[in-house]
Amino acid sequence: MNTKEPLSLKGAVCVCLLFLQTSQLYAQESETQVETVIVTGTSLDDTIESTGSSVSVLTEGQLNSGQYRNALSALKQVPGLDVVQSGPNGGNAAIFLRGGNSEHTLILLDGIELNNPATTNRAYNIANLTLENIERIEVIRGPQSTVYGSDAMGGVINLISKKAKEGVRATVSSEAGAYNSFTQIGNLSYGSQLFDVSTGITRQDVGNISAADARNGNKEHDDYSNTSLSTRLRFAPTTNIDLTNTTRYTRNHTNLDNFGGVGGDDPNRFIRNEEFFTRGDVTTTLLSQQLVPSAYIAYTRHNLEDINNPDRNSVEVLDSEFSGDIVTAGTKLKWAPTPWAATLLGIETQAERADSRYYSDGLFGAYEDNLFGQQARTNSIFGEAKLSYDDRMHLDAGLRYDDHSIFGNRTTFKIAPAVHATETMKLRGSVGTGFKAPSLVQLYSSYGNQNLDAERSVGYDVGIDQIVVPDVWTLSLTYFRTDYENLVTFNPATFVLENIDSSRTQGLEVATNLDVTSAVSARISYTYTDTLNETTGQSLLRRPRNKITTSLTYKPIEQLSTQIQWRVVSSRYDTDFNTYPPERVLLAGYGLVDVAASYALDPDIEVFARIDNLFDKEYQEVFGFGTMGAAGYAGIKVAL
Repeated sequence: MNTKEPLSLKGAVCVCLLFLQTSQLYAQESETQVETVIVTGTSLDDTIESTGSSVSVLTEGQLNSGQYRNALSALKQVPGLDVVQSGPNGGNAAIFLRGGNSEHTLILLDGIELNNPATTNRAYNIANLTLENIERIEVIRGPQSTVYGSDAMGGVINLISKKAKEGVRATVSSEAGAYNSFTQIGNLSYGSQLFDVSTGITRQDVGNISAADARNGNKEHDDYSNTSLSTRLRFAPTTNIDLTNTTRYTRNHTNLDNFGGVGGDDPNRFIRNEEFFTRGDVTTTLLSQQLVPSAYIAYTRHNLEDINNPDRNSVEVLDSEFSGDIVTAGTKLKWAPTPWAATLLGIETQAERADSRYYSDGLFGAYEDNLFGQQARTNSIFGEAKLSYDDRMHLDAGLRYDDHSIFGNRTTFKIAPAVHATETMKLRGSVGTGFKAPSLVQLYSSYGNQNLDAERSVGYDVGIDQIVVPDVWTLSLTYFRTDYENLVTFNPATFVLENIDSSRTQGLEVATNLDVTSAVSARISYTYTDTLNETTGQSLLRRPRNKITTSLTYKPIEQLSTQIQWRVVSSRYDTDFNTYPPERVLLAGYGLVDVAASYALDPDIEVFARIDNLFDKEYQEVFGFGTMGAAGYAGIKVAL
C-alpha cells in the first residue's frame, strides 16, 4: 500500500504554473456555450459570462459522448468534486465538493430537493440517479444557503430535465455487457407552443462483483437492479402563464455485504429502495415581462429497507426500515425594470418528517433504535439583487433568513462580482456563508441531542477565465477556501452527538477546454484539495489531494464519435474498521482509462460501445470495498 504523502500546496502551485505554461487550462464552457443560461445558484437570470460564482456545466453532448448511464459516473470529471462509492453499482456513494462532507452538498432535480431526511446526516445517495431524461447537470461550488437554505453549505448539484422539441419524438436503446449487465432506455416526447412533455424510462440489471473486495476472499457477487421513470411537462395556456411539472420515481434492489475487508461477504443481505420526487411551478409575467410572480410546491419521498437474515456465514439478524418526506412550498416575485438591474423577493416553508425502525441481533445481543414520525419545519425569507454595467461589470448579492422549529434561526449572505477586464478576460469571485440544520436522526435518535446547533460555513473563491484563442482555447484558474464550524460528531465519552468538530478546506481548480479542430477537442482539469480536521489536526478521510481528468473527443467523420478519458486520483486516507481500535490507512492512488465510441448507421439508427477501466486497474475508493475491473458494453439506439 502506498505510504507516500500526497503533493503539498507548494507542489500544487507548481503544477498549476506548468498547466499555464503548457497551455493546458480550462473554462467552464467553450466560447460557443458562454451565453448558456444558468438556472442554479441564483433565482435571477444569469449566464456563465456574467456570473461571479464558480460553475461547471455538463451538457447533453458531453453526457452522450461518455455514454454515462448515471449521475455518479458523469460527475467524476467535474473540477473540485470527488465521488467515492462503497463497492460497485448500487453501493452507497458520497460526494465531496471542495473537500466538504457529503451532507454539505445539496442535490436537486429541477429544483426538487433530493436529500433524504431519514438518514443520519440527511445526505442523498446519488448511486441510483440515472440520466434517461436529463439535458444537463449544473454544479455550483461554494456556500449556497442564501438561495437554497440548509444542506447547501458546500455547494449545489442540479440536474436539469430535457425540454421537448417540436413534434413527436421517440427513441429506444438497448445495451448489454460485462457481468451479465443489461440496460434498456426509452424516451418519448411531444412539443408544441401550447404543451410539451418529455418522458424517460431506464431499466438496469447488473450481475456485478462482490461489494466486499474479492482480493480479501469475498467471492459472492452482489447483483443490482434499477427501474427509473421520469417526466417533465409544460403547459402554457396564454402568452403570460406557464405551468411546469417534474416527476421522478425510482425503485432499486441492491445486494451488498456486511463490511469491507476479510470476511465481509454476505450471501443474502440486501437493500430495497424507493424514491419519489415531484414539483409543480406556476409563473406569470406582467408589465411587459418586467414583473414575474411565481409559486411552487415540491414533494420528496424516500423509503429504504435494509434486511439481513441468518445464513451459512453468520447468525446476525438485521431488520430495518427508514422513510422520510419533505414538502416545500414558496413564492417569488422578480422585478427587472431595466436590462442592468433585477431584484427578487421570496418566501418559503419546508416541512420534513422521518420514521425509522432498526433492529439487530447476533453475538453481542439485540439492539433496537426507533424514530417515530419526528418532524421539523423551516420558514424562510430571502432576497437577491443583480446589477450590471455596460456588460462588463456584474454583481450578484443575496440575503436569507431561516427559522428552524427546533434549533432556531440563521441568516446567510452571498456576494459574487464579475468583471470583464478585457474582451477576453473575466475576473470573478464570491464570498458567502452557509449552514446545515441538524437532521431529525441527529436530534431524536437514541444517540441524538436536541440541543444541537446548526453547522456553519464561510467560503470564498477568486478566479480568472481567459479566452486565449476565440472559439479554440479557453482557460480558468480558481483558488478556494471554506471553513466549517460546529460540525456534528459522535462523542465517544458521552455516547451522544455534539457540535465539537471544525474543519478547513482550501485548494486550486485548474482546467482547459481546447477545440483543436472541428473534429478534435480536449478537456483537461486539475484539482488540488488540502483538507484539515482542526480538532484532530489530520486531513479529512477519502479526499485525494490531487485529481487530474483528461477527456479527448475525436469525430473523424460526421457519423463516428469517439472519446477517451483518463482520470488520475492521488492517495488519500481512510479507516480500517477490521482492527481494534480502527486504524487510519493510506489508500494508493490510481489512474483509470475509459473509452467510448458511437456510429450512426443512418439518421435513425446508432450503434455504440464503451470499455470502462480499459487496463483493468485494481484500486479501492473505500477501504475494503471492491471496484469494477475492465468492463465492456455495446448496444444500439433507434429513433422511432
